[in-house]
Amino acid sequence: MKLWAWGIGALAVIWSAIWLAGSIATERLVSGWLDQREAAGWVVARDGVQTSGYPIRFLTSLPGLMLADPHTGWAIEADGFRLDQLSYRPQAIRAVWPAEHSLSTPYERITIRAEQLEAMLHVRPLDNLALVQSETLIAALEMDSDMGWSSTVAQAVVLVAEQEEAGHRYDIRIDASGVVPTGEVLALLDPAGLLPQQIEAVHFDAVMGFARAWDLTALESSRPAITRVELAELRAEWGDLALRLSGDLDVDAQGLPTGDLSVRAQNWREMIEIGANAGAIPAGFRGTLEAGLGLLAGLSGRPEDLDATLSFSDGQVYFGPIPLGPAPRLILR
Repeated sequence: MKLWAWGIGALAVIWSAIWLAGSIATERLVSGWLDQREAAGWVVARDGVQTSGYPIRFLTSLPGLMLADPHTGWAIEADGFRLDQLSYRPQAIRAVWPAEHSLSTPYERITIRAEQLEAMLHVRPLDNLALVQSETLIAALEMDSDMGWSSTVAQAVVLVAEQEEAGHRYDIRIDASGVVPTGEVLALLDPAGLLPQQIEAVHFDAVMGFARAWDLTALESSRPAITRVELAELRAEWGDLALRLSGDLDVDAQGLPTGDLSVRAQNWREMIEIGANAGAIPAGFRGTLEAGLGLLAGLSGRPEDLDATLSFSDGQVYFGPIPLGPAPRLILR
């Protein structure tokens, strides 16, 4: 019996020493990265780095955290941001944002509140923390901008998984419900108040290619450039309106897409009205667009629904045979 007690005691002492060494290493890694950002010209503030969770976890809290990158103009203030790792699985990191934090861009400051905002990240520790897969959970998200707008999301799940094949390709899936656009946007898009306030569901399912892996450099320097989008489905449902897109796009170094997307729009005439209200469709072009799309919809036998192709070529966008103007640039700032 004494031998068992001595053995258990010895194991406890050894494990305590291992946990202490791991917690010190974790604190040094986090503090070292923050020091590197500060040396690179970032504005960095924190009230220490605190690690707890004995005996099986490393719970690292960052009270008073503030990071600002002067090169991009982006900044975040997240007092109490936490990292949670099992001591025997350090490659799995749970990141938890505080109930309220702020995100600043070169144009505005956004205050973010959420009942739940956390991500489970699986990374390769010896490969600059390159992302293998992640699951982000969002509940009761509220965003308020100092420019006067606000928006909410009831629930959302974002799944990302690196494909095994070469080429920095990732499976990305987003499911969101109860999306409420800003009041200003609602008033602009739907001045008659015919649509519900909430967009019932948004679904995105695609394989996306990038110029390099998503690792720490995505935070430290720049976001990886998009090289390809294989869109299985983008679907949005808002009252009687439903929009579905699918197709493949190649993206060049300037962010210009080339390729075709199949589009199915339910009650498309209301969408034209929304686009006109928002100023996205010039008033003088609305009649021409409606006539052309009406002809396309009539060919399908369902004049209220539209099946057509959205084409991207030479920096321009075409909806069927109708030119819509310059293509958007797919660039992650």
